[in-house]
Amino acid sequence: MQAPDLPKNEPSRLNSLKQTGLLDTQPEPRFDRLTHLAQLCLGTEIVLVSLIDADRQWFKSKQGLDACETIRDISFCGYTILGEGIFEVPDALLDNRFADNPLVLNAPHIRFYAGVPLVSDGENIGTLCFIDSKPRQFTEKERQIATEMGKAIEQEIQDRLQEHAHEQLAAREQMYRSVLEGTRIGTWQWNVQTGETVLNERWADIMGFTLAELEPVSVDTWLNLLHPDDVADSEAQLEAHLSGKTPFYDIKCRMKHKQGHYVWVHDRGKVVANTADGKPLMMYGTHADITLQQLSEIALQKNRDELYKLTQQLPGVVYQYQSWPDGRSAFPYASSGIETIYGVTPEEVRSDATNAFAKIHPDDLELLVNSIERSIETLSLWELEYRVIADNGSSKWLSGSATPERMPDGSTLWHGYIQDITQTKEHYLKLEELNQQLNIAQQSLDLASEQAQIGYWQASLKHGTLWWSPMIYQIFGLNEQDFNPSVSLFKRALHPDDVVKVEQSEDQARITGIHNVIHRIIRPNGEVRWVHELGQLVSEDKNPDLIMIGSVQDITDRMKLQKIKDDFISTVSHELRTPLTSIGGALNLLQSGKIISLPEKAQKLMDIASSNCMQLSRLINDLLDIEKLAAGKMLFEMKPLNVPPLIQRALNDHQPYADLHNITLALQHAPQINDIRIYVDEHRLLQILTNFLSNAVKFSPQNGKVTLSASVIGNQIEIAVQDQGSGIPDDFKSRIFEKFSQADASSSKAKGGTGLGLALCKELTEAMHGKIGFDSSTEQGARFYVRFALTD
Repeated sequence: MQAPDLPKNEPSRLNSLKQTGLLDTQPEPRFDRLTHLAQLCLGTEIVLVSLIDADRQWFKSKQGLDACETIRDISFCGYTILGEGIFEVPDALLDNRFADNPLVLNAPHIRFYAGVPLVSDGENIGTLCFIDSKPRQFTEKERQIATEMGKAIEQEIQDRLQEHAHEQLAAREQMYRSVLEGTRIGTWQWNVQTGETVLNERWADIMGFTLAELEPVSVDTWLNLLHPDDVADSEAQLEAHLSGKTPFYDIKCRMKHKQGHYVWVHDRGKVVANTADGKPLMMYGTHADITLQQLSEIALQKNRDELYKLTQQLPGVVYQYQSWPDGRSAFPYASSGIETIYGVTPEEVRSDATNAFAKIHPDDLELLVNSIERSIETLSLWELEYRVIADNGSSKWLSGSATPERMPDGSTLWHGYIQDITQTKEHYLKLEELNQQLNIAQQSLDLASEQAQIGYWQASLKHGTLWWSPMIYQIFGLNEQDFNPSVSLFKRALHPDDVVKVEQSEDQARITGIHNVIHRIIRPNGEVRWVHELGQLVSEDKNPDLIMIGSVQDITDRMKLQKIKDDFISTVSHELRTPLTSIGGALNLLQSGKIISLPEKAQKLMDIASSNCMQLSRLINDLLDIEKLAAGKMLFEMKPLNVPPLIQRALNDHQPYADLHNITLALQHAPQINDIRIYVDEHRLLQILTNFLSNAVKFSPQNGKVTLSASVIGNQIEIAVQDQGSGIPDDFKSRIFEKFSQADASSSKAKGGTGLGLALCKELTEAMHGKIGFDSSTEQGARFYVRFALTD
């Protein structure tokens, strides 16, 4: 038996077969009718529509046969797709290629075979084949009938593809139409050359018209409704787009309403087709009603003008403070009183708030920054009393209060007032020394105020008493009139699986003063909710009853979204890994030159594609590792290990990469660590060190040096990697171990990276009960380390 050869165009042939969408589908009358008719016309025992897949032939339609598929190596149809015409075998027992074929010697005992190639997209994807258990030979007329039947099958395949394409097109069109209707957006089409214009009903409705009232529609319909003062600007913007100077036509203008007033619209459009000689032909666009938004902006500016006049007379400073996600901050508006408060002019801080922050008392700077970050996260009222240092070295107390709002660009803008309270504060401090109990009550009030819109509570860890606000009744699903707050009531509401977690957090709070735990509760109706408990213990020297004040926030929706996100990342990562592996293998094979020798430019493109493929593969692996860690599914093979062989292996494994970047790798460790062991997973520790070394090499200068060291610190071993790079930017240090964090876009593009490596290192280190950290300065570069406890 001889297996059929593979066609030279096998990859493109298989792709064409896949594009038909026929494989492994249910039987369809459109094909079964034709095979039955072919059987009646030519009188063969078996008629099949056979599709030749990579390792099998699968039967889309069959007459006279029960099997659904056979392996490709024993197929007759594998020979048929190698040619263009009918492939005919009069007697398989007399043909050396098939005499010992299992399909000849066993059922269905093939003696006669004739196959017509089925073509789709220029490729032979399968056959229409005729089989008999007796020798036979088609007449010329029978060959013509078989050929015509094959063409009919091909036409059905094309019709099927066309029908599916129409269905998809109709679905997309319905989706786009639903989006437009749901967002209440007007649309327009304009033939730039003829002036022919098509508007939808919503376009006219924005101006209070029906489309019929605007007939006949042309470009003049728009010009006649446009405010005269906006014509010049609109035409200039249009000309800039038509000439190719701008990618879009985008303008906010006024249009005359049917009732005589003007409405504001946001008009956007883009040229989507050009004439043969390159001139703009068709332009499509949208029309959105932004009247309320625009009027609000105008009113806001008017209010700002009035506010300016009023605020200049106040003793403090009325201001707007804005903070962006990238760390920038500024005072877009500040009254002249800021010079008295901070010693800076409004102009000096309008685009950069650095000069104002330089005046903050060093002991209060961290408190101020944390309060701003907390207000950003919760959009809660910002209130703080803090000190500033005057130019003469004296300090004064300030009291600030501001309300935040989130801006469209992701920044946060506060509107507030700061005043000098030095005298008041001094009196208060004196009073605080005389009345300690009043101070505790004041702290309770301050902390409760910070928890606005969140349930808050007060508990005595010494006496076991508990009080909570009405919001907590709602969170726990309790009726305020039926229950009194108590520790036992709270314990009964805890989810049984989370009791230990809450008790551990309470025990830890007695040591650290902070109670911070996320857990589940069960409402009386059986509903399970997620809550976030956050509490702070007033310092014991001022709090003999061990009063703790805190909040409870219902975070059920956030936890559901987090699970959806994690499931999505896991699914996408797994689904990408298989095709990505195939792509990577194909790219490596093409790069090797074993299939074809590529031109230099093509080879460079293949190198780029291969590099990006590897980068994406690393990202997916990191995502999967993080997902496993988050789900608690990552297995660790923990065992006592000597450190020197581990770090030597890490260094050796990374030497080729360092040589590629002209970086020297050095190893340092104290002699006393030779006989000391740590309890870790060898593979995961090497994964951490590989990430450290890779980052150090990438961010080191040419001919630089990277040092891998190990030393004993107390009862721990520290393994560290030191580079000679430029160090870590100050504004990035707080986010360095967060997922998808990178210092800046230019660095990520130049050096490569997914933004997951250090986050994964942190998770792995903590999972092995270790500690991770870093030191950095512009003079000495960056130093990343992990520490693990010594073991016997």
